[in-house]
Amino acid sequence: MNKTSDILHDLGLKKPANINNTNNTNDTNDTNDILKTTTLSWSKDQSKVETSLTSSSLELASPREQELSDSSQKISHKKMPGEWRGVKLDLYKNGINKDGSAMMKLNIGVIRKIDGAQVPLQASLNSSWDDGVRRSVDKNDWLNDPHWIRAKQHRKELEYVYDIRASKIGLKQKSGGTEMVAYVYQDRSSMWCVDILRESQIYSFQLDDPLSDAQIAQGNTIATVYAGTKKTRLITAKELGI
Repeated sequence: MNKTSDILHDLGLKKPANINNTNNTNDTNDTNDILKTTTLSWSKDQSKVETSLTSSSLELASPREQELSDSSQKISHKKMPGEWRGVKLDLYKNGINKDGSAMMKLNIGVIRKIDGAQVPLQASLNSSWDDGVRRSVDKNDWLNDPHWIRAKQHRKELEYVYDIRASKIGLKQKSGGTEMVAYVYQDRSSMWCVDILRESQIYSFQLDDPLSDAQIAQGNTIATVYAGTKKTRLITAKELGI
């Protein structure tokens, strides 16, 4: 087993054949699952949620949000995979795409429960659904595998209410992709959110931690969060300088 496979194995993942986190075109004529690809804008498309401007309607969830809430008993949403001790999510804006949309990237630092080591992952969020998610997935798997069926289902659920971006997640410092998918969007309160699809299971995170002074100074960090158990240790005398 090579080093990349060792890392994915420790995270409870498997590396699919020929999946890389690149932006090449998916050569397929299949039309069974063609869906509308949207581009994330800085303000949510208000036409997706139709409510009357009354005090009572502002206090109620949209019909689709209520539907998602009602279906929660059918689809279990967990906070953290069992193999993970924690995860650090950092969302960046790094310029403007040719179509005028923000050029965005999600860094994902997974802390393994088995040894506390951090595995750096990332998702490029500037491609279409076909290039960013569907590309390189076996056609039969795309149509029939529960993981990819769930990927398409979750996209439809989110796009009913939100403008989203989505991409497969890949290793940051080495070549190799995973079957995990990241969905990024702003909720109705303009909070940035990340949903991670891992082995047919959705893990949802709100990026609600305050930015550090370094992140503010850098200027391109949009939102951040750490979720999980914080690793603690004793401070050495050398670190204290005494």
